Amino acid sequence: MTASSAQVVSARAKVGAAERRRRLCVLSEDLSGAPDEGVKNFALALARALARAHDTAVLATEGPTEGPGAPPGVRLVRAPRTFLSAGLCAALRQQRPEVLFYVARASTTLWSFARGWVLKRYCPWAVVVLLGLQTRLHGWLQRRIIRHLAPDVVAVQSPAGHRYLAALGCAAELVPSGVDIETFRPVEPERRRALRAEYGLEPNAPVVLHVGHLQAGRGVGVLAELAARGVGQVVLVASSSTAQEAALAEELRRAGVTVVATYQPHVEHFYQLADCYVFPVACSENSIDAPLSVLEACACDLPVVSTRFGGLPRLFGAADRAGLTFVDTPAELVEATVRRCQCAPPSGAAGTRALALPYAWEAVGARLLDLALRKQR
Repeated sequence: MTASSAQVVSARAKVGAAERRRRLCVLSEDLSGAPDEGVKNFALALARALARAHDTAVLATEGPTEGPGAPPGVRLVRAPRTFLSAGLCAALRQQRPEVLFYVARASTTLWSFARGWVLKRYCPWAVVVLLGLQTRLHGWLQRRIIRHLAPDVVAVQSPAGHRYLAALGCAAELVPSGVDIETFRPVEPERRRALRAEYGLEPNAPVVLHVGHLQAGRGVGVLAELAARGVGQVVLVASSSTAQEAALAEELRRAGVTVVATYQPHVEHFYQLADCYVFPVACSENSIDAPLSVLEACACDLPVVSTRFGGLPRLFGAADRAGLTFVDTPAELVEATVRRCQCAPPSGAAGTRALALPYAWEAVGARLLDLALRKQR
């Protein structure tokens, strides 16, 4: 058994550590379309991890009922923005979950707290967990209201968000994102070169990668500077689930960046063909606080150069570690990436996979379930 396989087995044992199978529900607004957006990906991956040991229903309140955009295994129960719906109430009472995980698309807005309050009215016997994956702030009146709407647990991903919500009187908990450590894994140099050729890249030239939204707010303009510095092939794999800025895409292409704008069902291949991963996001509006892409890059044992974004310093430690470098400015990101590419380690030697192993989805699901079950005791 490999070390990563042993990690998965251990994590699955933790998920199933409860003395009996539990009835669980994961609920979000729209889970349709390609699973290449953070909140959607988190909800679906969490549900899969929990379902390995527990009876887990997955509900969505928006999206198509059939066709290629309808996610398998997700029950659509249409409800308005308020969640005030006899159909949703009936579906939840039929499922009768012991724990209800609400993965809010808008994170911890006032409306999300209001929807959480409604869900608790539908399922007064259940522990209701609101998952807010992005930091949100509120006006003074909203802060006073939130105190009275807070569900049993509010799970967030950044220490700043945790402190803020705890000060409002919420039962706030810190929870990381997860990663599929079997899918996202390092490959040998021969496989890396073959993948580059398969995706139309130069097999023997290094690749710098970013995966995420094609939006200026994510700081992806720095990729043009990296291309100008001649670090190798700079690749942006853009999310197809969010709006793409066409002018930005054209600007990046003119600068020499390879922009992949269509959904990639095997996005792990891009991490596996790369030599370095960069995460330039600085604003909390533009990513979940524990970015999935950084964990996926680490799981593939890539060197990573990242801003000190959200919950990342808490996940990995605030200081540079192994193949992970934190930066504070775009200029520092460029310089650190150039240095990484000049001394890139051989495949499997960056040391970042060890940072990702504790965050297998099964372990994250186990932690969330344990936090919820403590509220029943």
